[in-house]
Amino acid sequence: MSRTDPTRPTRCIGLIGAGWPPSVGGVESHMQDLARDLVDRGWRVEVLCFDMGEGKEPYSMVRLEEGAIGITRVAYRYGDQRKLADLQRNPNLEGPVLGWAKERGLDLVHLHHPTGFGTGIVRALAGQLPTVMTLHDYWSIDPRGQMLDIDGRWHLVPDAAVWARSIASTWPHLVPSGGAEAVGPAGEALTDDVDAARAYIEFGLGSLRAATRLVTPSAAAREVFVRAGLERDSIEVCENGVEVDELADEVRRLAAARPKRKAGEPLRLGVLGTVLPSKGALELAEAWASGGLSGELEVHVHGNQPSYHGDGRYVARLLELVESHPGLHVHGPYTRDELPGILAGLDAVAAPSRWEEVYGLTVREAKAAGRVVFVSKAGALPDVVESGGGLAIERDSPGAWRRVLQLFARDDALRARWLEGASGEAARPRTIAEMTDQLVAVYADAEKRWQR
Repeated sequence: MSRTDPTRPTRCIGLIGAGWPPSVGGVESHMQDLARDLVDRGWRVEVLCFDMGEGKEPYSMVRLEEGAIGITRVAYRYGDQRKLADLQRNPNLEGPVLGWAKERGLDLVHLHHPTGFGTGIVRALAGQLPTVMTLHDYWSIDPRGQMLDIDGRWHLVPDAAVWARSIASTWPHLVPSGGAEAVGPAGEALTDDVDAARAYIEFGLGSLRAATRLVTPSAAAREVFVRAGLERDSIEVCENGVEVDELADEVRRLAAARPKRKAGEPLRLGVLGTVLPSKGALELAEAWASGGLSGELEVHVHGNQPSYHGDGRYVARLLELVESHPGLHVHGPYTRDELPGILAGLDAVAAPSRWEEVYGLTVREAKAAGRVVFVSKAGALPDVVESGGGLAIERDSPGAWRRVLQLFARDDALRARWLEGASGEAARPRTIAEMTDQLVAVYADAEKRWQR
């Protein structure tokens, strides 16, 4: 039933992101959940995303309907990025995006992850209608997205010199030293790779300032952008919503149907999500291997295994460890429908992230399903265990992770206390409806600011 005031005209909102289901990812799922809840409230929702299939005419658009949601897919495969500035500004897509907004009759637009589109569309759209942007990661101020340099070190602020070295190692063709045109996103002349990285950062910050409203899922993520130069008051924290009741019920049902663990049978720890250097699955597996736990605790890694900006060594090292350590299992990607079955077979879930996690969906779902969770002290992750149900551990500390895993496997009383904390109302994350309530208020404020 619609929750919209029947006397108010139907509002039309556009949601923009690089992907949309069936593409797999936390942002994709978040956008779909938001879109469905807005439709339930009486909004018209139009989505713009990419179609990266082969053989399509570049920049061509096809619109389909997913129930009451209009989905427009733009044929795009990132083949037009010739210099670093092209990641921030893509004139080939700015015109189509503005045309889509006008044709679909949008009242406002909410950008989620415009990688490929470039942050230039924030500026372009902000000149036409109220524009809200959610900062799901740090791509707007770091081309590699996670404030990690080429050596895997985390940086508190964007650093043009560090970024230049990392970009030159990752995408040498995008910087002047690799032959790229020495022109910045605003058309300015550049002197070298550091100048190109500096122009990237400055343009990204300028684009974010152009948005009518900015939101981000956690206070920790907001602080990253504040350190980068944005005003704290310009960013509202809006924690993502997750519907977990059905998931928790299904996990309990499936777990009850499983055979009871036999004496001496190892416990199971899961790491869920894409296998990337920023996520720390390899480092956790190495800590586990050094603890002599293979007979007491299995580690199960579930998730996509992509190369990291073209570098496949991280996944290769994890798979090599599997060969020499029974009890370590790497299962590959999974769908949302498969998640209850995966969680039902686990005793705990870990998020050993090495970057400032913006939200931490997998461990929030796991805790809501009654699983103990272990997280790095990184970004928003410690919030998950603030009320109990697990532990926050120093990131990049193999010894600390090894000790916690040994305690989990061997200390029955401590494990029982952790398990007790992973239940009840405190374990429930924010609902989608609660999130949407806040976002609708943000939209109303954006429209008022736009009118002024």
